[in-house]
Amino acid sequence: MEYMLLVMSMIHRIKATNVIFGLALGYKSIIIPIFAIAISIFVSFTFAAMYGIAMAALGMLSTIATGLAIDAYGPISDNAGGIAEMAGMSHCIRERTDALDAAGNTTAAIRKVL
Repeated sequence: MEYMLLVMSMIHRIKATNVIFGLALGYKSIIIPIFAIAISIFVSFTFAAMYGIAMAALGMLSTIATGLAIDAYGPISDNAGGIAEMAGMSHCIRERTDALDAAGNTTAAIRKVL
């Protein structure tokens, strides 16, 4: 909240200063993830040298496919429901696509937590 008030107080200054200030605040938000990645690289190198770094990178990247699939499921099922409604399909099909859409919304909410 304090950052938002700080940005609001900077509105009346020069626009370029606002852009630089916004970038600086954005960079503050990524300090913890960068330290976490640096620590994991250091620990993996300490235990297994370059092989450890490769395994740590593989471990971090292996969750991307699952995350993308979970994020993509919701809009796809929602679009399927919209197409079924616009095509004038039966009410039974719309109920099924609504159930799929609800599942997509649930998975999207779970993904945001993870």
